[in-house]
Amino acid sequence: MAVLVCHLILSAGYAAARAQSRANSDDSWIPDEIRLVTFVLGILLVMPLLLWAGMRILRERDNYLLIIVGSLLWLIGAGFNLSHLKYTPGAHLPVLLLAGMVAVGALLAPASRLFR
Repeated sequence: MAVLVCHLILSAGYAAARAQSRANSDDSWIPDEIRLVTFVLGILLVMPLLLWAGMRILRERDNYLLIIVGSLLWLIGAGFNLSHLKYTPGAHLPVLLLAGMVAVGALLAPASRLFR
């Protein structure tokens, strides 16, 4: 769910920035502000928060490995692939990145129990 939510934030934010830049060509700072907010929410803040909240809902504790590694991988993977969203309307992040993030999360969740 965290990967889906973060991907939707990135897609919607970059679509809004593209629409705003087309509508207001003289106010060039507006799309940059939207892109900054989208980047901070979609890459830096929401992923660790959702990973932590999801594990708390499942009554799992001490999932620091999942939260730290999952968030860092999302930061690196999504950060390097933002050009797909930035320049192409209706684009998505690569499916291999999204599937890899889900797989890494599924592997790290039980591995976190080893470090209690």
